[in-house]
Amino acid sequence: MNDRYVHLTPRLRCALSMLNGSGIVADIGCDHGRLTAALLQQHACEQVIAADISEPSLEKAKQLLFHIGLNDRVSFRLGNGLDVLDRSENVDAIALLGMGGTLMVELLSRDTEKIKDHTALVLQPMRAQSDIREYLYRNAFRITHDRIIYERGRYYQIFRAEKGDGIQLWPYGFPNDFFEVGYQSFADADENLSPYCELQLSILNKQLKTAGGSPGESKLRMRIDAYRQIIEHLRNTYEHSDIL
Repeated sequence: MNDRYVHLTPRLRCALSMLNGSGIVADIGCDHGRLTAALLQQHACEQVIAADISEPSLEKAKQLLFHIGLNDRVSFRLGNGLDVLDRSENVDAIALLGMGGTLMVELLSRDTEKIKDHTALVLQPMRAQSDIREYLYRNAFRITHDRIIYERGRYYQIFRAEKGDGIQLWPYGFPNDFFEVGYQSFADADENLSPYCELQLSILNKQLKTAGGSPGESKLRMRIDAYRQIIEHLRNTYEHSDIL
């Protein structure tokens, strides 16, 4: 066995921590297999189903796992999304990283029967975060872990969701029906939430300068107000804790 150690970026390290303790993990969109390899090397799970729609990417994942001597604990599958999973398979966790939130909704809603009551979802949308977050909320998935990771000049949202028995309670102070950032990261006062919201607020204010009188102005102002509310609440919380 080759002892080559696979190093992960902060984003993938966060995802690994949310998958830790699983029996079988389905790494959907595994790319070149770095997360799959690290999960096994760090004993975060027992087995991995590594799947990708790209045959060249899946081949590179196979080469990596063979090189470190862990290919016997991986089932490699070529296919689109959850199509690669059998309905009878008891997968403990499904990782969907690095794709758009709209695509995540499409993949999950197309194969809902493959998400068992005990199956955890670890998700890292690159865009359209509100689409996947609202889907989870409306379908009674409970967000159990929610982080914002800063890596190479960019913020990434990563969260873990599990099927719940009802709609998750909205935290005090969080804007109603706002899904662009995590209400759980807000409740946990994630250290990167405030700077992330400041960045989004700056971007939206620039867009507002050219949106005056347009059909999208009203929605833009609602988003600005939501980010301002989050920032103000976090600022007041921090100031209060400093006083105490």
